[in-house]
Amino acid sequence: MKHIGIVGVTAEGAAYCYRTICRAAAVKLGRNKHPEISVHTRSFDEILAAQEERNWNRVAGSLLDSIRKLQGMGADFAIIPANSVHYAIQIVRQKSPLPVLSIVEETADECMRQGYKRAAVLGVGLTMSGGLYSDPLSDRAIEYTLPPASDQGHLNRIIYEEIVPTGSVSPKSMEKLLRILEKLKNDDCDAAILACTELPTVINESNSPLPVLDSTKILAVKALEEALT
Repeated sequence: MKHIGIVGVTAEGAAYCYRTICRAAAVKLGRNKHPEISVHTRSFDEILAAQEERNWNRVAGSLLDSIRKLQGMGADFAIIPANSVHYAIQIVRQKSPLPVLSIVEETADECMRQGYKRAAVLGVGLTMSGGLYSDPLSDRAIEYTLPPASDQGHLNRIIYEEIVPTGSVSPKSMEKLLRILEKLKNDDCDAAILACTELPTVINESNSPLPVLDSTKILAVKALEEALT
């Protein structure tokens, strides 16, 4: 089996991705079995500061530093369980010593495989306002839509102020998230892409009024498939 390298961006996202790979492997391979996995995480504030400045070269530099360290640990390929940093994916791939899977590409592929025609993208403000998923979805003949601007603001606050630091949300914020999904359903969306690695820790198929595509889980399953080839 190939050795998986996880470039951690946030603690919640990296932990959820790691856990998902291990649980999926146990189902496929047998109890307690999974490929070798290494994780490297820089301090999130470094990446966040560069990202807020739209300095994608600096974001890429931080990610590449992790990838090189993962290579030193023996990883055969890398995954980055974070969506917004993928504005830097082309720079990363050009300079990476390891192959790098893209959470955006894998999620768009899964959206197409499931036959969705109109998908809403939910994530931090940058992921939504910058159109990270617009071209990948359009290339697959899937209509791309977003929540209204006010709801985008609520999402951004809930993610950065509640989910990222604590892995949970207040009852009021949970109610807000479900209302956003309900409005998207009423707007004839087929599905909602959870384009924030941490969102699936609070939103899932059991509580969402709209089918959801868990970008972290999709990436984790793809990483396991790659490790087993």
